[in-house]
Amino acid sequence: MDYQAFTDDSLVKMYAGVREALAADEALGGEGRFRVRKTPAWKLHAADLEAEMLRRGITFEVIEWYEADHPVEEMHAPPAVPEQSPPQVEPSRSQKVLASLSAIDVLNVAPRSPAKDKPRKRRTKASDQGI
Repeated sequence: MDYQAFTDDSLVKMYAGVREALAADEALGGEGRFRVRKTPAWKLHAADLEAEMLRRGITFEVIEWYEADHPVEEMHAPPAVPEQSPPQVEPSRSQKVLASLSAIDVLNVAPRSPAKDKPRKRRTKASDQGI
């Protein structure tokens, strides 16, 4: 999740949500519907929120994950996923046309008027005809 995109208030609210889910589980003897202590993703989410809030200088009370009657379970980070380049998308027809137009060497020539497109008779001088 891109935590940098969230506002300060959003980060604080999400962290409070983790705390509330943990409290709800604890109220049901630790085996509540959220299973916060048993699900590593909750801890990773909270840790990421904490890191972003610390980076921004936001003050918050850290969630205590260990209690005597709830030993901390071993938590493993998810395996690293190699960065993948975005899939290559075939350019649209209009993109191809624009690309080909930008490759054409265009001369600045004034457009011809329709009257000039008609064939004209050539006038010759008498001196050109050898008369």
